[in-house]
Amino acid sequence: MKVEIRSKEIVRPSSPTPQSLKSYKFSFLDQLALNVRIPFVFFYDSSSGAYSHDHINTIDELKKSLSKTLSLMYPLAGRVKEDKVTIECNDEGVEFIVADVVEIMSCLLENPEMEKIRQLSPSAKVYEPQPVGKVLLAVQVNRFSCGGIAIGFFVSHAILDGSTLAKFLEIWASFNRGLFNNGGIGSGFISNHSTILFPPLTDTSALERSVKMAAEAIQQEEKHMVVKRFVIPANAIAQLREELICKENNKGLRWPSRTEAITALVWAAVINATPPTQTVPLSCMVDLRGRMEPPLPPNCLGNLTYGATAHCEAAKHGSAVVTAAQLVEKIRDSLRAVNDGAARKMYGEGGLLRAAFVRGHEMARKKDSSTTTLYTSSLCRMPYYEVDFGWGTPRLVVNMVKNFMVLFLDASNGGVEVWMGLPKQLMHTLTQDQHFLAYVSASPKPKL
Repeated sequence: MKVEIRSKEIVRPSSPTPQSLKSYKFSFLDQLALNVRIPFVFFYDSSSGAYSHDHINTIDELKKSLSKTLSLMYPLAGRVKEDKVTIECNDEGVEFIVADVVEIMSCLLENPEMEKIRQLSPSAKVYEPQPVGKVLLAVQVNRFSCGGIAIGFFVSHAILDGSTLAKFLEIWASFNRGLFNNGGIGSGFISNHSTILFPPLTDTSALERSVKMAAEAIQQEEKHMVVKRFVIPANAIAQLREELICKENNKGLRWPSRTEAITALVWAAVINATPPTQTVPLSCMVDLRGRMEPPLPPNCLGNLTYGATAHCEAAKHGSAVVTAAQLVEKIRDSLRAVNDGAARKMYGEGGLLRAAFVRGHEMARKKDSSTTTLYTSSLCRMPYYEVDFGWGTPRLVVNMVKNFMVLFLDASNGGVEVWMGLPKQLMHTLTQDQHFLAYVSASPKPKL
């Protein structure tokens, strides 16, 4: 696939950021994610009319609507200062790239390859070693020869997490359709709110060393990784939830949520595909906003996630397998344990993780070959598949998942997409798991 870059420019906020808002302070959680970028690609069909006749106007409209959105989310148009504690909200802008793709989009989506899809993003790398002075958001608008369009981008995880990224896209798309009522700078977003709860570190050297070591390990793992997209239909999810509650009924459990049930199914499949000598603990990313006391506003900027951990002690012997029913209660307990107290104990003043970095302890050590954590993140009930720039909703939304990472997205008709990155051999074994495949619709296409 040939991708030809046609133009690169900087898009700045439509209104200058007031002097009183020129400084955006990170929280400790933001600092943990400062070197991390979130890459996505949204595909829109040619039938949507995005480039039916006047593609120049379409590009201009996207730039104008992005500019208006940046006035509300002004930290995205700033630059990280040398102290790595502050963003200078100087309106220097974000990168906007236009590219032509010599490919019919439907052909790419019929047999997609992750290496091809990565070309549609300004950068598919999730690690930015030197964030100081760099753009915090970059957008690449890809025009396919058939008239289809793919909008690829990366954004700093320190400013946006899954929840606020969905809100950013919703407002950008609404501006592009001419429907968003702009209430002025800061309208709809709250900044520097979590900094009071989780003050930043002034000395980030130990944190940076740990992030670098972790990133190097990830880069090595990616060479042997494969990504697959599975779709679990709504009726299969309902059946799974009913099976799990029936098997655990003697303990008085209620129905597990969709995410709890699917997480249990996926975790069990990964454990069973893993050699018996290895253990696979689970870490579920949880939005802290609604779990703090008092709750933080849902539109609070920053990286406000917590990794809820669970462990499976069940050993595999011979043909014995670990089941979702054995795991669902562990997942529920770990998710329910995430609250204000847990967050402050980990990230607040005197918190465990914060204290370790204050003492200069590096958290990333040489990888233990007998233990590999499976990370899950649920974007369900977030309107990613509702992002409509005026051309209809996206045909496919792709996130560049990492090794041993699973992402959940709402699919059509109440189903859930499961994006999974695993080592090639482990993925091959997992796709032979008949219990897992019994809940997956038809074939797990597209293969990436």
